[in-house]
Amino acid sequence: MIEEIQTRQTEIVQQFMNLVANNQLSHAYLFTGEAGAGQLEVAELVAMRLFCKNVQNNLPCGECSECLRILNQEHPDVVMAKPEGLSIKVDQIRFIKSEFSKSAVEGQQKVFIIEAADKMTIGAANSLLKFIEEPAGTVVTFLISPEKQLILPTIVSRTQVVEFKAVANNLLTAKLTQLGVAPSQQSLLLSLTNDLNQIKEWIQDDWFTKIVNQVIKWDEYLISGNPQAFSQIQMKIMPLVSNRDQQQLVFQLIVALWQETLLVKYGQDIKEVKFQGAKQQLTQAASMNTGQLLLGLKEILNMKAMVDVNVSFQNILESTTLNILAIFE
Repeated sequence: MIEEIQTRQTEIVQQFMNLVANNQLSHAYLFTGEAGAGQLEVAELVAMRLFCKNVQNNLPCGECSECLRILNQEHPDVVMAKPEGLSIKVDQIRFIKSEFSKSAVEGQQKVFIIEAADKMTIGAANSLLKFIEEPAGTVVTFLISPEKQLILPTIVSRTQVVEFKAVANNLLTAKLTQLGVAPSQQSLLLSLTNDLNQIKEWIQDDWFTKIVNQVIKWDEYLISGNPQAFSQIQMKIMPLVSNRDQQQLVFQLIVALWQETLLVKYGQDIKEVKFQGAKQQLTQAASMNTGQLLLGLKEILNMKAMVDVNVSFQNILESTTLNILAIFE
């Protein structure tokens, strides 16, 4: 992890290691920029550097008990929080506030790392303002959000904002190759996310390949007007989807597949498509009536509105399927 984040964000890592070494850390930072650029890893690295028992070349060793407890999220003085579902819950905020008012358990330093800080409600964010601005004792807080404008201006004004540059594409593809991702899937994966931790989760047990194949098959049934598209959801897609993150990915895949259909229709070379396993049906769909395709895409894009009002994942897919089948009758 240390070597990887050094490669991806060399300047930021060096800057923060020097700040720790010189005892110049500020009380609060907002790490922003493209998701997957290493914001969480840098925050964890700073925490490790603060507590590490065997600092080497101004870097934490990554092997001592302190470093390992931080990496395993087991250190009592490193408090981490991220959304449970769509938002950071009231109970989580209550816990964070209680931790802000406590002294460090094992030393003088406490570190707070709040992922997806933009997912806090306005009330929750305001309730943390006082603690972020005037922490008790030696405290450093890292708020992580992909876009600064999603954070309350009052929060932004009380933090030092650090913009993370996007990771170079050649570094990402090299890492995907190292992880064993086939070249035919790398382009698709990187069109969905640049977060290597997310990608590692997706490719475990070949899950990503399986879900992509089932979404492609569903789409094949759909554009040919085959009612099996409906049973494909219950029999093939649902057994592979067990959490909200996976649901979101399925929606991303569906939208990306339909967008690629339109790109092929309007001249994109079929050899350049990201869905390598769908070349035949993309060519077939591209020759279909433009009006039908646009109506179908409208139904696909409407799925997000249904997600936002908490309609069940399976119901969304099934109702969208029925509506598109009716369009292609």
